[in-house]
Amino acid sequence: MIVGRYMHSDPVTVKADAPLAEAKRVMEENAFGLLLVVSDDGKLRGFITRGSLKGATDWEAPVGKVCFEARFGVSPTDTVEKAALILLENRLVLLPVVEEERLIGVITQSEILRALADGLGIGLKGTRLTVRVGSDDGDLHRILAVLHKNGVHLVSMAQRPKDEAQREVILRVQGIADKEALRSELEEALRSD
Repeated sequence: MIVGRYMHSDPVTVKADAPLAEAKRVMEENAFGLLLVVSDDGKLRGFITRGSLKGATDWEAPVGKVCFEARFGVSPTDTVEKAALILLENRLVLLPVVEEERLIGVITQSEILRALADGLGIGLKGTRLTVRVGSDDGDLHRILAVLHKNGVHLVSMAQRPKDEAQREVILRVQGIADKEALRSELEEALRSD
């Protein structure tokens, strides 16, 4: 999953040499709390926020003089996972997508969620299985072997650590013929060494 597949192309921006009054108008028209600032050649110059405009007195001053530096961004070939980490770690609502310093799009929290939902198969018809496995990969290999043997199609797999000895694995699968028989076979596989 790459950023370029999920980003908004052609984002709403304001030019660095535009007056603050123009930035305010664009933000109000679009109900934005943040607006990206670009140069005439489309290079990302920074951003301006609704809060930073509150103290403005000279509405004819160029936006580029008061905009903040955009310290974070991703390229269209970066992974959605990388973008998600940057958003989370820095408490951002959107990330500029740049290529050779030019702004080519933005990716927001909504697009990140959509991408992760796609990757996890959320919304697809199927069954969600949650299993606790040991920290080594033996349990996981046994589970996958049981699924394969039963002709079950693995849509996605995610995991989270439970503790140092266990982790919780969430499988999205399709094609279960007999849920109870599969459950018994999985439990037996996890009991074996």
